[in-house]
Amino acid sequence: MGKHLVSMIAVALSLTSLTMGCTIKLAPSTIPRLDAKTEGLAGPFNNISVTLVNVQADDANFSVKDANGKNTGWVANRRLWTEKLAEALETELTARQAKVVGGAPVTISLKITTVDYRAGRAGGYIIRFDVTANAASSSGWTKTYIGVGSTSALVPAGVKKDSNWTRAANAAIRDVVLAIMSDPEFIAELRKQK
Repeated sequence: MGKHLVSMIAVALSLTSLTMGCTIKLAPSTIPRLDAKTEGLAGPFNNISVTLVNVQADDANFSVKDANGKNTGWVANRRLWTEKLAEALETELTARQAKVVGGAPVTISLKITTVDYRAGRAGGYIIRFDVTANAASSSGWTKTYIGVGSTSALVPAGVKKDSNWTRAANAAIRDVVLAIMSDPEFIAELRKQK
């Protein structure tokens, strides 16, 4: 029944986008904040300045594929997703007294390389995004982070501000931000002030 439901939803959305002459664009919107008390984050970062740069040059929409490699009828944009990652990371750094400015002693470049959609069934139909992001500093350090966000597709419309798809995207970006902000290597890079 779960695979049948997933297929029916995918077909319905694909047909809707074809008949309406539009494509459904999947994108994060408002990234939920991290909780410094429960999630073990470092800080404060007094006297630390950092520049965040979105280096994802690919601004083209790409087709989002399902777990079987088939087109879902939806598109995403890696540059837009990276921009949301940079905004969320800036919010978290600023909340911990770091200064996010242009021309800082440390530059962190961000780039989301993959956005994968996964559907599943665990007590209901699950929408899941797996996101891979690269971070690099001006000192030559680089690291890859992976974030996973999921939500139930069975939440009735109107219960949440964002769609189920958007909430899963938001959660995936939040998961990447959490991985970055709790990484001792990233924190060490922030502290390399000249």
